[in-house]
Amino acid sequence: MIFLPILSRLSIVQKAATILILGLLHFACSKKEEVQVHVEPELPIIEAETEIRAVWVSVLGEGLKSRAEIEDLVAVVRKANLNTIVAQVQREGATMFPSSFQPRHASIAKQSGFDPLATLLEVARDTSEGGKALKVHAWFNVFRLGEQKAYLKSSPPPIAKTHPEWYTRDHAGKVQHELDPGVPAVQDHLIAVIEECIQNYDVDGINLDYIRYFGEDRGYNPWAMKRFFEQTSIQGRPEIEDKIWSQFKRDQVNHFVRRCAITVWSIRPTTTFSVNAVGWGSAPRKDFSDTQPYYEAMQNWAEWIKQGWVDAVLQMSYKREWEPDQKKQFRNWADYTQKLATQSSGRVQAMGIGGYFNPLNDALNQYREATRRHLGTSLFAYDRPTKEATEGKGDKQGPESKIWDLLRKEIYPEPMPAPTPDWREHLSMIAGYLLDDTGTPMDHIEVSLENTGYSAYTDGAGFVAFSGLPPGTYRISCPDHSIGGSEVEARAGEVTWITQE
Repeated sequence: MIFLPILSRLSIVQKAATILILGLLHFACSKKEEVQVHVEPELPIIEAETEIRAVWVSVLGEGLKSRAEIEDLVAVVRKANLNTIVAQVQREGATMFPSSFQPRHASIAKQSGFDPLATLLEVARDTSEGGKALKVHAWFNVFRLGEQKAYLKSSPPPIAKTHPEWYTRDHAGKVQHELDPGVPAVQDHLIAVIEECIQNYDVDGINLDYIRYFGEDRGYNPWAMKRFFEQTSIQGRPEIEDKIWSQFKRDQVNHFVRRCAITVWSIRPTTTFSVNAVGWGSAPRKDFSDTQPYYEAMQNWAEWIKQGWVDAVLQMSYKREWEPDQKKQFRNWADYTQKLATQSSGRVQAMGIGGYFNPLNDALNQYREATRRHLGTSLFAYDRPTKEATEGKGDKQGPESKIWDLLRKEIYPEPMPAPTPDWREHLSMIAGYLLDDTGTPMDHIEVSLENTGYSAYTDGAGFVAFSGLPPGTYRISCPDHSIGGSEVEARAGEVTWITQE
């Protein structure tokens, strides 16, 4: 069994002045969707004078590797009347800020005194010459790792060296260089890195990418399968198409998103928590479970936003406008996203524009389709904003691209502030960790709020949480556990931690 030290896993609980929940009984039950069973009260949709206009900035291109690059980036974003920079701060298990857990990213490894994230925050918020302050969201690539060959001699040492057992396996048992979401220590580690960032940097947002499995045949890590067997009483290697196995994997991704959200909101309640959502294939015809994101990536992002586990979804529906089928798919996903916005008042919906796939005019057409539906946008990516720039045919990369002037001229003639997560101000959240009397996390234990219909299961860390609650007093139901019968006073706009005397 591989776990990080308990203290690193529970540090935000300590900071929230909570104590651990003690339980006595472990049980298994049949699998079902790991989401809260409740419907948030309908809220009026208010036309706010805010809109997310973002751009992703990857460490693979220019934009973050020097102060000069950052100054050019900020100037271009302001020129285009965008308002949010989604800056990649973790890729393949290495960070663009000093970390106690992961090595320094190879792109800045030789610049020992340079802190890209701190510099970006400074420059983006400098309004001394009349520029608009920009929002900075820290973008984490979570479960994608790779072999980390460039980091084997780094300090801190890479995961590939210290914990190769965290890699997932395919159905045949072959190691895949991706972290397995079903391994509790993997989630502990990633949460610790995100927590470290948000404690040390006053970022406006935390953005998660690669929050998924990388194919239907992934997930066969021995520790993950052990947990699956314990929870379902099923024995033997499950088949790829097994629905119970697929739901187990989908639950692991759900759990990670839920715990990240509570981590972020506990430390900085005003921080926006967003996800980069897969938009593969066609939009839902009847239900989201019919989509490739659901059954291939195990990513149920529509439920995350409905249940209130994210503040914003940046949908990566990267489609080639010049191919008729993909052109139609982009519009269908935009229609679905617009409909989803009506079911999740206050949460931000944005279409990801795959600029690198599209000639300049086609990229602008996709912007028009998004804005026509009153959806936000996020462009991938700053260094390759158009197909021409990617291929070196008629448009330059990064700050010299033609797209920035045209965005200001044709799409966003006036500046607009980015939205803030105000929707949470009138709602409350309850969270806690369930441990047995030896301090071991209690996995897959059902916890309910009496007489409400709210129910959730603990994850591999023993963590459980409820979101989108009307403020008030709730009684915990957890049969045969000491936490059962406890009352919790949930306050508006806060995470209230379950405690046990």
